[in-house]
Amino acid sequence: MFNRMMTAATCAGLMLVLVGCEKGREDGPAPAAATATATARSPRPEALSAAADDIRGGRPAEAQKRVEGFLEQEPKSLYAPEAKYLLGQSIAAQGEHEKAKKVLDDAIDNTEDRTLKALAMLGRADCNLAMGKFSLASRQYHWLETMYRDVKAVPQDEVMYKLGMSCKKAGFTETADYWFNQVVNLYSTGPYFEKAKMENSKFTPPEPGAAPRIYTLEVSQFAKKEKAESEAAIMREKGYRDVQVVETTQNSFPVYQVHIGKFANESDAIRAQTDAELAGLKVKPHPAIIEPLK
Repeated sequence: MFNRMMTAATCAGLMLVLVGCEKGREDGPAPAAATATATARSPRPEALSAAADDIRGGRPAEAQKRVEGFLEQEPKSLYAPEAKYLLGQSIAAQGEHEKAKKVLDDAIDNTEDRTLKALAMLGRADCNLAMGKFSLASRQYHWLETMYRDVKAVPQDEVMYKLGMSCKKAGFTETADYWFNQVVNLYSTGPYFEKAKMENSKFTPPEPGAAPRIYTLEVSQFAKKEKAESEAAIMREKGYRDVQVVETTQNSFPVYQVHIGKFANESDAIRAQTDAELAGLKVKPHPAIIEPLK
């Protein structure tokens, strides 16, 4: 019941503020234009309007105080999920990305409004990108691009560009170039056109002498390192080469992946994947084709 009421209230009164973990659309993620309406039955809290203005005006600490005060006084307000979204954005703008992620997760989990949920997901992905969690960020951006492309408050060129950047920083240049091409081809008059073109390896080739990219095949992953090491030992006993345990994160939790093989390009990795699957071993190339976030 609370979430249904929140959906109605948010659709009527949500002020959309896209701040992310960077400062402005000229230099990165962009604050979107704010829109606000109110209903006589459920007027928009002034504290949230003021906090949104503070965030857009580069005063995130002031915004944080306003929203925290509102949540302390009105913890069960219909606007609580939006308040948590604004709180997460204000914290992220101050560089506390891990803390901001937890607040944004709360906003995501406690609203059924697609616009608010998508905005909070974008903020969360921005935080992971800022913290260098590139594989996780890429999955989150891709989930947004796939499942929330209808949400007009989320600029698709921004999502695609950031998806490309997270893939590129994760070492998956071919996938990154695909998303940069999407921005270049679909948004030639947008603010990310030149950035995407500059990041595309077709227009800006890698530096000479750069270390070659290495692909592997991911066999399995575990929450405990000991289990991953045990699985790796089994793979070595079976004769697989270049077996390694790779620590990464998934939904902010550490996971340990078992990888086998080393391949100089994606084509070789895909051929090895086919051979492994014919032999009954389910694997996937890494860096991987982006999968939807579960």
